[in-house]
Amino acid sequence: MPECAAAGTTSKYPPPGLQVYTLNFMMNAPGADTKAILKQIADIGIRELETATGADGLYYGHKPRVFASMVNDSGLKWIGNHIGGLPRGGAGASPRRNLRDNLSEIVDDAAEGGCSWVICSSSSISNTDEIRQTAEIFVKAGDASAKSRMRFAYHNHQSEFDKINGISAFDYVLANTDKTKVFMELDLAWATAAGQDPVALFGKYPGRFPLWHVKDLDKTTGRPCPVGKGKVDFKRIFENSSKSGVEHTFIEQDSAKTIEDPASSVKWLKANIL
Repeated sequence: MPECAAAGTTSKYPPPGLQVYTLNFMMNAPGADTKAILKQIADIGIRELETATGADGLYYGHKPRVFASMVNDSGLKWIGNHIGGLPRGGAGASPRRNLRDNLSEIVDDAAEGGCSWVICSSSSISNTDEIRQTAEIFVKAGDASAKSRMRFAYHNHQSEFDKINGISAFDYVLANTDKTKVFMELDLAWATAAGQDPVALFGKYPGRFPLWHVKDLDKTTGRPCPVGKGKVDFKRIFENSSKSGVEHTFIEQDSAKTIEDPASSVKWLKANIL
């Protein structure tokens, strides 16, 4: 069982993690002190990190090994980084690094940082050809990650559940990739917003959801809000998570205003679930 944050106790659920995109307003501020922010993140009870592209590029302007050292010195563990899949806008080269054009570099960076996961944040899936290309990219990413002793996952939004010619990108990817090399990072909020039942997905694709985004949505506006204050039924999802294969859970709140937003989420999870 995963160790809980509190010394001497255990939990059947992973310790609380954070997708650092939640705090981009802090990480991207002019003159931001990365070490100080990481310490603040640890102080609210976060134990694991997932990162995303910041204003200064990947790893918030630091080399992977340097950023990893800062994370470790703060008492945190860096699990993985979000990176794009198939770029939008056709076959031309993209100005941003992505899995289609820069796979080897991306995997090497993750390995240098001591990460255990390479994670696709999103991929262009507006038609059947793009969905096919996305799956092909993921097959290569899964193979490359495995060769470097890591694993690969794909993060969903709502559009992955839209059906095109009778099948969704979500189902196509999972049906056309190796279940031991390509996994899903299930965003619980966006899946719920798309009319999906995460528990049913666990049963349909057992073991394919080792990573979760623990995100809530306001009952009135549908906008992301602190965990426990919205409409996502986290208690039911966690209680029925045995088939999911969950290993890491990351709080994420798009458009958070202060660090008190994820701090509130950690408090609610510890009081009600962890």
